[in-house]
Amino acid sequence: MSIKLRFTLLIGSLLLGLVCALLIQQWLEYRELARNRSHLRQQQAQQLDHWLTATADSLGRYAAECAAGFAGNDPAWMLTDPDDSGAAAIWIARADGSLIRTVAAPGLAAPPLTMENIRTWSQLPPPERFFAEAAGRLLELRTHPIPPSAALPGSGWVIAARPWDESQLRLLAQLTEGTVQLRQQESAAPLPVHSQTRTLADWQNQPLRTLVIEYPEKGDAGFWWIISPQLPLFLAFGLLLVAAMGVSLQQWVLHPLARIDTSLTQGDSRSIQALRAHQDEFGRIARLVDETHAQQHQLRQEIAKRQRSEHALHSSEEQLRHTLEERIRLGRDLHDSVIQSLYATGMGLAGVRALLATEQAEAVARLGQIQAALNATIHDVRNFITGLEPEVLRQQTFAQAIENLLKQMQDLGPARGTCSIDTALADRLTLTQRANLLQITREAVSNALRHSDAARVWVTLKPDAIQGLCFEIGDDGRGFEPDLSNQSGGHGLENLAQRAHELGAVFTTHSGPGHGTRLQFVFNPRESS
Repeated sequence: MSIKLRFTLLIGSLLLGLVCALLIQQWLEYRELARNRSHLRQQQAQQLDHWLTATADSLGRYAAECAAGFAGNDPAWMLTDPDDSGAAAIWIARADGSLIRTVAAPGLAAPPLTMENIRTWSQLPPPERFFAEAAGRLLELRTHPIPPSAALPGSGWVIAARPWDESQLRLLAQLTEGTVQLRQQESAAPLPVHSQTRTLADWQNQPLRTLVIEYPEKGDAGFWWIISPQLPLFLAFGLLLVAAMGVSLQQWVLHPLARIDTSLTQGDSRSIQALRAHQDEFGRIARLVDETHAQQHQLRQEIAKRQRSEHALHSSEEQLRHTLEERIRLGRDLHDSVIQSLYATGMGLAGVRALLATEQAEAVARLGQIQAALNATIHDVRNFITGLEPEVLRQQTFAQAIENLLKQMQDLGPARGTCSIDTALADRLTLTQRANLLQITREAVSNALRHSDAARVWVTLKPDAIQGLCFEIGDDGRGFEPDLSNQSGGHGLENLAQRAHELGAVFTTHSGPGHGTRLQFVFNPRESS
């Protein structure tokens, strides 16, 4: 990434940061406003409940004083002025529901209750405050029991009523500074967004009306329209700061760097001659670049001389290295292929010896298989001598070659071999990679048959999330200690490690006494040689 692009990203990041800061400030102000509005609504709800409670208590006190005056046989039992409580009617009723006395406005001669309703209060007292409808008006009712007295041998009730008329609603609107509505309970009209509602229930606690108070929302313009007085100043300062930084970087950093880059790219000092006179960091860099060009010219001449002398030495070393590598490869291939095949053949001959006395037909079949294995070994030796890859990989797929190898080993020993090869991954392998994996399989399976007493051997080729593919050979034999195996004098693990190096694979041995053996080769087929 060029420095110019980095500085462009820096300026863009600053602009993005400025926008984010503005949005955060906008969000914080909006959240604070929403918090204030929520607090205001809570206060409004508390004020509404307080007012409703206060007005109901005044009517309740009036009913209690009337009950006390009537029980005391006081002629002036209406001790309180009804205007103070807003009462429009007072009814004195016996426990059986019959009326004793009525003091009411016109149209309210009887309470909006039946005698049967009042009679049930002896068993189930009514709520102290409830609502009822009478003569097309909504009434707020408060009750108070009257104890037995000389004026009333039995118990009774005082029922005080206050109408919820237009004057009451106007008073409520003035107190709440909102718009007040009384809605029928079955009304399906949507409620205003900013409103408080209270349910007005009858004496059986059944909803009768809904009190709706709508509060005007001042300044509710939404999130994007809340602009503080400091916002334009903050925005202007941020843009000015970003612009000044961009101009300064272009003039003081990017322009000198462009001249130095041109000089280094073209190998010419003419583009930095103006910078050499500067006394800042770029002036010192320009003078160093000029000296570097002179030193590079001398160095190129020296390199040309040494390259001619080193070329001859390199050619001879390369030829010697190639000869040594061919010798090592031939020895390893003979060990992994021919010797392992001969080991397997020897084990087969040992098994045939035991069959000669009892099962001669089986012995003859085994001898035929051993003869075929020896012929294949001779064919491999000829291929190694001529420098060719094993012919079997040219005529078969990789999965078929592995299956045939396991079948050949299975015929020469008691172990059962299985393989699971991902054909899509196998198609990505080169011929050299397949040859190395086949030789690795022959070495590992031979070791399992000769040393581990394995009953089952498996070979898998599957994807690997990091490298690309994982090639694994395992058995359920007695296992071994990997750290001690290198001290036994064999070359098996050493050869496997060398082949893993040629594949560019990570070679891992998982084994332990009594836990079998798993050999893993993890590599990327596109990156291996």
